[in-house]
Amino acid sequence: MPIDFKHKNFLVIDDLADFRRGIRKMIESAGAKHVVDVEDGESAIKEMQGKTYDIILCDYNLGPGKKDGQQVLEEAKYRELIKYSTIFVMLTAENTMAMVMGAVEYQPDDYLIKPINNAVLFSRIETIMKRKEDFEDIEEAISNKEYMHAISLCGKHAQNNPKNILEYMRLKSNLCLTIGRYDEATAVYEKVLSMRELPWAKMGMGKVYFLTKSYLQAKEMFQSIIEENKTFMEAYDWLAKTLKEMESMGEAQKVLLAASELSPKAILRHQAIGEISYEIKDYDIAEEAFKSAIEIGHNSCFKGPSEYTGLAKTFLKKDSSDEALSILSDAREEFKGNNNAILQTAITEGIAYKELDRDEEAEKALDEATKLLDSLSTKIPVEATMDLAKVCFKLGKKEKGVEFMQNVVRNYHDNEKVIKKVQDVFDEVELQEEGKIIISSTKSEIVELNNKGVGLVQKGNLEEAIDYFKKAASGLPESKIINTNAAQAIIMHMKEKGKSDQHMYQALQYLDRVKKIDPSYKQYQSLLSLYEKLASSSPVPDK
Repeated sequence: MPIDFKHKNFLVIDDLADFRRGIRKMIESAGAKHVVDVEDGESAIKEMQGKTYDIILCDYNLGPGKKDGQQVLEEAKYRELIKYSTIFVMLTAENTMAMVMGAVEYQPDDYLIKPINNAVLFSRIETIMKRKEDFEDIEEAISNKEYMHAISLCGKHAQNNPKNILEYMRLKSNLCLTIGRYDEATAVYEKVLSMRELPWAKMGMGKVYFLTKSYLQAKEMFQSIIEENKTFMEAYDWLAKTLKEMESMGEAQKVLLAASELSPKAILRHQAIGEISYEIKDYDIAEEAFKSAIEIGHNSCFKGPSEYTGLAKTFLKKDSSDEALSILSDAREEFKGNNNAILQTAITEGIAYKELDRDEEAEKALDEATKLLDSLSTKIPVEATMDLAKVCFKLGKKEKGVEFMQNVVRNYHDNEKVIKKVQDVFDEVELQEEGKIIISSTKSEIVELNNKGVGLVQKGNLEEAIDYFKKAASGLPESKIINTNAAQAIIMHMKEKGKSDQHMYQALQYLDRVKKIDPSYKQYQSLLSLYEKLASSSPVPDK
């Protein structure tokens, strides 16, 4: 039975007006009533922000100097503007390897070469639609961040609708990874692999090994995926991550370079190559990688200041100070109005000017960075904060440098990798023993801070505990223990007094923070379960 397109929302994205008109007529001839067409990627993103589209047909090449189809898809996914059920079809008149690999990396539902006829287009759409049907309730649970409920629904649907069993199992395993339920994810992957050697299941198994720190097994799994399919790009990225954890930085660089040869349009991969190459002092490769990231990322949602600051620091290592300052000037222009990016740029300018013995300009950059940091509510990369501390130390502002380092320790007191980097900074500025004392006392400060809040909870002073942890968490957004206990205080209050929209929202914000830090944290798992039970319960009526 043909699909009724009458109530489906279509979005057509193409820079050629004649092609848009032709596709629009084709869609309307199939019964569609709701069709919007736009000529460029920026307009497409705006449309997706304001409306949910069921079917998106997007040309790859949207005009010189503009977002291309790959960048539209990556931004739509990154900003969660499209749902699992949304059908995204990439259209193109090109078929170069770089373009094909770039588009496929972000996994459109299909990929069609122009010219396109009616029969082929709707045959493909109907096939995809049938594959994606019956996911509406799961999508609703995911959008509400009721992950455990979504996992449960996947299991029920898999039993009741065996034709889509692999799709449900894939979605379920991804959700289990998202919230750190690695044993459940493993069970799904093992079941799938017993049925069929599917690459996505092997990939998921490799991720479980990585996330549970079984790096040798992860390495073997990702390598086997690449041996079987040289174009499975995600495996290269995870293999490189694994090698980095194993401190095989040179090998990680080689893996990413091989991947960038196959698919040269992935900005995040070029950023990673630049960072690894800089770390192993391969400054020529670092320069090339950061330059590629800047060029490719011009219209990408993943564009950021790190490729500019990375390139500037690389130039400094190559004694090209004029080029370093020039690229930082470019960054100021590119990110005008973005205080977070300007902050990171100012920090790197401070480093550059200090290395050039231009202390007055270094002081000016440091003052600007400090003022921006005080005004920002968003977090900045931990490396940027440590760079800022280094500039302070080198300019003789020891007290300010220590203050910045203490802030890093407060947020990452239970992250040994970050703590080691903090100690490395103290070693670099010849404050080794003092650094050890500062780190130890700051860690103790956080333990004491947390214990005081826990004491309020244990005494039943839940409203006071909520206020206490809210204040603590506002200054410690990366502290797993503080954000967990902030969520716990709110959830316990709701269990006792009844839920409210405000408290539900606040609890979810803290739980989301913990999920990003460590989704396998046991306390997070139990709190998430309690949160979802509250979400599904009826509100307590006013007395």
